Parts: sequence; structure tokens; C-alpha cells
Amino acid sequence: MIRLAELKDLPAIMEVVSASVEVMNGQGNFQWDNTYPLAENFQGDLDKQELYVYEEDEHVLGAVAISEKEHSEYHEISWSSDAPAITTKRLAVHPEARGKGIADAFFRKAEEVSIDKGLRYLKTDTFSKNTYAQKLFARHGYTFVEKRLVPEKEDSLLYYEKKV
Repeated sequence: MIRLAELKDLPAIMEVVSASVEVMNGQGNFQWDNTYPLAENFQGDLDKQELYVYEEDEHVLGAVAISEKEHSEYHEISWSSDAPAITTKRLAVHPEARGKGIADAFFRKAEEVSIDKGLRYLKTDTFSKNTYAQKLFARHGYTFVEKRLVPEKEDSLLYYEKKV
């Protein structure tokens, strides 16, 4: 079940993130590390009521921020529209819970939030080595917009959008 996160969920969310970072880094994907995402990032999402968790049997198995606030570089991207959008970010699913459709459920939730807010435009991004996320975006009808080099990560960010 997806619900808005609560303060009591932060430790479990950070456990999910830690387990996810370990798997990502083991696969050569260094999009996340010990500097991002931090508890403060999720606390900010929580404070704005933009943080959601996927809970099953009272265990948090995943988290995502579904926000009207874009990443700082988004104004530099060649989006197809300048309309206000919902941005899906900081999505993490515990490695032991993968394959259950949790990430798909989060993307459906982002569409629901977008429609509820009267916004018909969605944005997201991922690093080029995160092929799992790229497949997720394709499954949900997102289209590729632009690729940007991130020298300090020795990788590129890929930006995606969808109109609903």
C-alpha cells in the first residue's frame, strides 16, 4: 500500500536507501552514495508532504518523492514544455522487495498526484548506468529528452518526460 510518509518512517526509509546504494554501487552505478540521498533530503520531502512510502505488513519496502519542485538543473534542460510538472525523484525499493511492482506502483501514484493537482506533465531523471530505471521509465511511457555529463560522477544524467 502506498501512503504519505510519516516522521516515524525515516529510519526505515534510510535502511531501504542504504541497501539500495549497496546494490547500485556493486553494479557499477554510483548515482547514489554516502553523500546523496541523505535523511535531510527525505525530511524536506516529508515536511512538504511529498514523500510516499510503500508499506506491506507494517514494513516500509520503498520510498519516493513526488514533487512540484524540480532539481536545480532542470531549468537548463530542453524539455518539450515549460508547463508546471510533477517530478518523481529519490525512488528506492529495498533489494529484497524488488520484482513486486513497487516502482511501477510509485510511477502510477505520480500520475495520480499529477492529475489530482491539475498538472498533466511529469519529469524524472536517472544516470546512464541505471538501466533498471530507464526500463521503468519506458514501461510508463516516458520519452527521453536529453543527456548531460556529470564529470564528478564520471557518468551522464538522462532526463525523461511524459504528458498525461
